[in-house]
Amino acid sequence: MRTWLVISLFLAVLASPMLTHPSNLELEFDEIHYTSPIQTSVSSSSGWITGGEEITITGSGFSALAETNVTYDGINHQWTKTTADYGNEAGHENAIAVDSNGHVHIVHASGDGYAFTHSVYDGSSWTPTAIKNCEGSYCWDTHMVIDDNDELHAAYSTNTGLIVYMHYDGSSWTSTQVTTGAKVGPVGIALDSNNHPHISFTGYDQYCGNGLRLASFDGTSWSTNIIESGSNKGCDSAIIIDGNDNAYIAFQDRDQAKLKFTTNKSGSWITYTPDTGGYNIAYPGYYSSLAMDDQGQFHIAHYDSDNDDLRYSTGVPNGAWSTDIVDSSGNTGRNPSIAIDAAGDPHIVYRSWSGWKFKYATLNPSSPNWQVSTIENHPGGSQGDGPGESNSLIIDDGGMMHVAYTDETNGVLRYATKSTGVTVTNEITVKFGQLGSVTADVIDDSTIRLTTPAVANPGTSTISLVDAEGNEHQLSSTFEFIDQNDLDADGIPNANDDCPDVAGTSTLDQNGCPDDDSDGYSNSGDAFPNDVLEWADTDGDGVGNNADAFPNDSSETEDSDEDGVGDNSDAFPFNAFEQIDSDGDGVGDNSDAFPNNPSETMDSDGDGVGDNADAFPENAYEQQD
Repeated sequence: MRTWLVISLFLAVLASPMLTHPSNLELEFDEIHYTSPIQTSVSSSSGWITGGEEITITGSGFSALAETNVTYDGINHQWTKTTADYGNEAGHENAIAVDSNGHVHIVHASGDGYAFTHSVYDGSSWTPTAIKNCEGSYCWDTHMVIDDNDELHAAYSTNTGLIVYMHYDGSSWTSTQVTTGAKVGPVGIALDSNNHPHISFTGYDQYCGNGLRLASFDGTSWSTNIIESGSNKGCDSAIIIDGNDNAYIAFQDRDQAKLKFTTNKSGSWITYTPDTGGYNIAYPGYYSSLAMDDQGQFHIAHYDSDNDDLRYSTGVPNGAWSTDIVDSSGNTGRNPSIAIDAAGDPHIVYRSWSGWKFKYATLNPSSPNWQVSTIENHPGGSQGDGPGESNSLIIDDGGMMHVAYTDETNGVLRYATKSTGVTVTNEITVKFGQLGSVTADVIDDSTIRLTTPAVANPGTSTISLVDAEGNEHQLSSTFEFIDQNDLDADGIPNANDDCPDVAGTSTLDQNGCPDDDSDGYSNSGDAFPNDVLEWADTDGDGVGNNADAFPNDSSETEDSDEDGVGDNSDAFPFNAFEQIDSDGDGVGDNSDAFPNNPSETMDSDGDGVGDNADAFPENAYEQQD
C-alpha cells in the first residue's frame, strides 16, 4: 500500500547526525527595516533585569517570520509494534493518516468479502468501525489523505471496473462511485486547496491498463480526463497536488518499461521519465509511491520486476532525475510506501519475498548508503504469508513514523511506530529596544515563547521581532525590566528608599518618594506639592512659610511697609512710620498730637490746645478770643 505525505518544514539535508542548523541571530540592527506594528499581547509584561522570566507573545503571522532549524538527535530509535485489529483477515489494502489530535486512522479491508473497516487509535486503545462492503468480489489498494479539518478522503478500485471515493466527515462515512471502466489496481488520491479530491487511475485493459486518467471533483460533480493515452500504461499511479493546485503524478508505462512522471504545472501536461529499462534490463515503476519535500523535490519509491529490487528515483520537473537501487537482496521491494521527514530524508517501508520480511530503508547524512533493516519477519513462510503484503506509511509533525501493515500469517492488522530522530524548531530573534535581545521559540503562527535576557539597566522597552531576512517588525506590546534591588527603578536602592514600590525623587524629608514639584520634599510631606517654592505652612494659614512674613502667626501673612506689624493689624499697612490710629481720625498715633482726640491732630504752637480749638494756633500764649 502506498501513501504519501508532504512535510511543510523541510529546509535542508544535514551533514551528520547530531548536527544542528543554527539560526543566524547576529544581525546588524542598523540595516533592519521596520514595518507597521504587529498587534500583540504579552504575558507577563514585566520581569527582573537579571532575566529568566518566561513570557508568551500572542499575535499572528509569526510562522512566516521564523527561521526553521532541523536537528538529528543521534539516537538509535527502535520500532514499537502492536496489533491494531484482530478481525478476520484484517488489514488488507490499508491506508493510514494522523489527525491534528494525534489520533491514528487506518482504513483497511477485512475478510474474504473485503469489507472496509475504519480503525482509530486515540492514544490508549484501538476502536474499529465498519464502513461498507467492497463493490465487487475484491477491491484493491486503498489510498487515503486527511484534510485540514481532520476529514478523511479515500479511494480504491474494484475488479468490476469501479473507482470508489469514500469520505469521512468526522462522524460518518459516505461513498460515491466515481467512474466505471477502470483497471483494478493501485490508485492515487490528493486534495486541492478547496479540499476537493482528485483520483489518478488507469483505464480498463490488460496488463497495465489503457492510459493514465484523472477523475476530479469540483464540489458538485465528477469529471474524468485522459492524461496520457495508450495501451499497457497508466497503472500503479500516485498523485500529489501542491499549494498552487498543480498536480503531479507518477505512473508506470509498462509497454516501454518506464517510470513516468507528469505534471500540469505549466498549464498543460508535460511528462518526464525518472527511470527507464527494457527487456532483460529493468522493468521499473511497479507500485509507485510518491512524496514531495518543501523544496519541491520529488521522491518516488518503486519496484523493478525484472531485477526484483527496490528503486528510489528523485528529481524535479525540467531538471535532472536520478535513480538508486535501495535493496537488491533477493526478490524484494514490493508494495513500497515512502514518506519524507523534516530534514528531507526519505523513509521507505516495503515487502520482501526473500525470507518473507517486512523491511525499512532510509537515507540520511549518517551514511552515504541506504540503511536497510527488518521491521518484522516470519521465516519459513511462503508466498502470501508473512508481514507487509499491504502497508502504508506516514510521518507526523513530531517526526514520528506510523506504519500500518498486514500480517498474512495470523490474519491481523499490525501497527508500528518509530521516531525519525529529526527535530524541527522554529526560532526568531526578539529584541527589547536597546536593552537586549534573545532567541525565542515560535510555537505556532500565533504564539511565541521565550525567556527574557539579562539587561544592564531597568526600564520599559519596546518589543520587536527580527526575521530570518534581518527585517525588524515592531510589536504593539512593551516589557518592563525591573531591578530587584530597586523595585521602583528610581535609582535609590530599596534599603534607602522610603517609598520602595513607587518611583520618586524626594531627598529632604524622605528618600525616593514622589515629588511632583521637584522641590526635594515628598508629596506626602509637602504642604504645597505642586509649588516648587513652598513646602511648609507652620501657622496653617494657607500661605507657605517662604512667602509668609509671619510664618508663625496664622492671622498675618504680609507686612507691606515692613514695619514689623502685619498688614491685617497695621492701620497704615503702607506707612512704615505708623501702625495705630487710636482715635480713628485717619492720622497715625505717631503723627497725631492728640492720638485720643478724633477732633484734633495738630498743636502748631505747642500750647496743649489743638489747632482746631485754638483761636491762636501759632501763639502759644493765646488760645481763646
